[in-house]
Amino acid sequence: MTDPLPLFFALTGACFGSLTAAMAWRLPRGITVWGRSACPHCGRALGVADLIPILSWLALRGRCRHCHTPVSAAYPLVEGATALFWTVCPLLLPDPVSALTMALLGTALLFLGLVDAHWRYLPDAGVLLVALLALVPGRMAMGDSLSGGLIFGLLALGTRWLVSRHVGREALGLGDVKLMAAAGLWLGPFGLPAFLILSGVAGIAQILLLRLASHDTGNGVPFGPALCLSLLACVLLPIP
Repeated sequence: MTDPLPLFFALTGACFGSLTAAMAWRLPRGITVWGRSACPHCGRALGVADLIPILSWLALRGRCRHCHTPVSAAYPLVEGATALFWTVCPLLLPDPVSALTMALLGTALLFLGLVDAHWRYLPDAGVLLVALLALVPGRMAMGDSLSGGLIFGLLALGTRWLVSRHVGREALGLGDVKLMAAAGLWLGPFGLPAFLILSGVAGIAQILLLRLASHDTGNGVPFGPALCLSLLACVLLPIP
């Protein structure tokens, strides 16, 4: 008999992807996440048929049912990516609790990366969720987790102070500091070298891609997406 868990995770992941895309659009604009979904252009409330992850966008050909204004393809892409990641989690981690924890971590990191890429800040709620997921009982010895969070956080604070003092402006946001501390909770003290290397590589790749796409990087590049990607990579593929 086919294991129904991956299918359940896939459907749940698509729903979480829809929620993630909506929150990434609403929270930075100060719009409540609990209100009924509506078209941002015409303001008409959306029905159930308009909110089915991926399928509604395809059926409506990427347009609002009421005003026919184009709807960003980012919505089905986020929904699809989240559904795919959730599907993979129970295949990699047979324990349902571990699989769910990993799926929620990936979703939280995607949310943080999206917001930071567009708005250059990391919402505290997302960072707090990442930190709390790291403390799931049995995942890692509590002492290792807490010491990792302390070391990562202090290193980030020290880097922020030194570099900001040298260049004369803020070089590392407090959101990045908090996210690094949360990453330390996940990886423990011995995960620091791999995390720093991957973060640096991801950050350089992000700069190069932005420049190739002709985006101005003169005002700096948000570091949150690189931190999120690096943390997920370190957790999924433990590197000594």
